[in-house]
Amino acid sequence: MPSAKAGLPFSKLEALGNDFMLIDARRRAFEADEQLVQRWGDRRLGVGFDQMLILRKPTDPAHACRVDIRNCDGSRAEQCGNGMRAVALWLRMNAGANGPVLLETPAGTVEAAPEADDLFRASLTVPRFEPAALGLSGVDAFPWSLRAGSEALTVHGASLGNPHLLVISHDPPDRDRLERVAGIVGGRPELTRGANIGLARIVDRQHVTLRVFERGAGPTRACGSGASAAAAMLIRLGHVDSPVNIDQPGGRLVVDWAGDGSPVVTSGPARHVFEGVIAWPTANP
Repeated sequence: MPSAKAGLPFSKLEALGNDFMLIDARRRAFEADEQLVQRWGDRRLGVGFDQMLILRKPTDPAHACRVDIRNCDGSRAEQCGNGMRAVALWLRMNAGANGPVLLETPAGTVEAAPEADDLFRASLTVPRFEPAALGLSGVDAFPWSLRAGSEALTVHGASLGNPHLLVISHDPPDRDRLERVAGIVGGRPELTRGANIGLARIVDRQHVTLRVFERGAGPTRACGSGASAAAAMLIRLGHVDSPVNIDQPGGRLVVDWAGDGSPVVTSGPARHVFEGVIAWPTANP
C-alpha cells in the first residue's frame, strides 16, 4: 500500500510537570509501535513527553473516549492519573466538555471533571493491596522486606490497575535516593509486571512529600496514580488522614480516599502547552 507524508495534529499538555503528547485517533486510524513512541518521546530528537495519550473511540458510548497510554520507552501503561486530568482539559477545549466525563482506561473507568480554570478532579479505580494484584509473585502480604547489601527496605504496595510500591523515608526524598531505591526494588524478579517505585516522607497527618520512579519513564516531576497509591497506602496504615496533600517536584496533588472499597479521588492542575503537527506516514493524507 503506498504511503505519503502527512501532518498528524497533536497537543502537548502537562499536569504538575508530568507531560503528555495527546493524539486524537477517534476518527482517524493511528497506530504507534514502540520505536515510534521512543522517537517522538525523545526530548532532543522528538516532541518529548513522559507519556503519549491516544484517544480512541470508546467501547461504551457513555464514555467520551478510550485512552491508550504509552510510556516514553514505548511500553503500555494501564493508568495515568495526571494524564486523565489533561484529557479532561483537552475535551473541555476541543469538545465543549464543561462537566464530568467518563474515560475508558485499561485500569477501568475514570470520571474526570473541571473544578476551576486550570484545576481538575479525577476519580480513579478502587485500590487493591494484595501482592497478586500487582503481579508480585512469591510474596504473600505487605509489607515486603528486602535487603541489598547493608540496606534494608520495608516496601508497601497497592494497585490502581497499575502496580505501585512505596518506601517510607525519614529524610526528604531526593533523586539520588529514589534512583538507588528503584534500582534495588524495581529489578526484583518477583515483579512480573514491573512497578512504579515511590519514596515518601510524612511531614504531618495531611502532608506528604513524594518522588516516583515511573515504570517506563524513570523519575518524573509528578505521578498522579503514584501519588494516589501512596496516599491510599499511608491512609490505610494510619499514618495520614484524608484528604492528604502530596507534594512532588512538579507541585501539589490533593488525594481523597474514604477507605477500602472506595475509589481514589484526586484534585490538581492541568495545562495546555502547545499545538503541533508532526510528519507521519499514512495511506490517507
